[in-house]
Amino acid sequence: LWINVRIRRMQQKLAQEGSNNSGALRQSLAANFNDSVDEKGGIISGLIIAKDYWAFVDEGVRGVGGNSDITNNAMPNQNATSPFKYDNKKPPLSDILRWVKTKLPAKGSDYFSALNIREGIFRKGTKPTFFASDVLTEQAINELNEEIAETLLQDIANQSGSVDQLLQGRS
Repeated sequence: LWINVRIRRMQQKLAQEGSNNSGALRQSLAANFNDSVDEKGGIISGLIIAKDYWAFVDEGVRGVGGNSDITNNAMPNQNATSPFKYDNKKPPLSDILRWVKTKLPAKGSDYFSALNIREGIFRKGTKPTFFASDVLTEQAINELNEEIAETLLQDIANQSGSVDQLLQGRS
């Protein structure tokens, strides 16, 4: 339940931040949920699976700044805090072109629009959404640990009562 709630919160945060462009990241969060919790030897582990680029959406990416190669307009970096940054390799044009063709109204050249968007992402970077880091906090994990501890105590108390009843029935 805890992981399910966190996945839903991350999906909601993606939608609130306007970072649910293709829906692939949001969908990937829930895709493997049924297989994500395991218990072995008294250790409970949970796994949230997402697209490999989730951290870039969560923390954003620093741009290189400077002037656009296409328009020569100034495009200052808008993210100075991300550990991720563009150096000289621009984002993949094919993914941006696919997005342009499916999400933007048909005006002019899709290819030129994709080039401009790619240049803007490369120069300005992307802002962080914190869709995961705001949800999967130390406090949330501590609350989970407390909830598990309480549940285990209740289970032990219930089993202890059953054992006592069995022992009394034998006497």
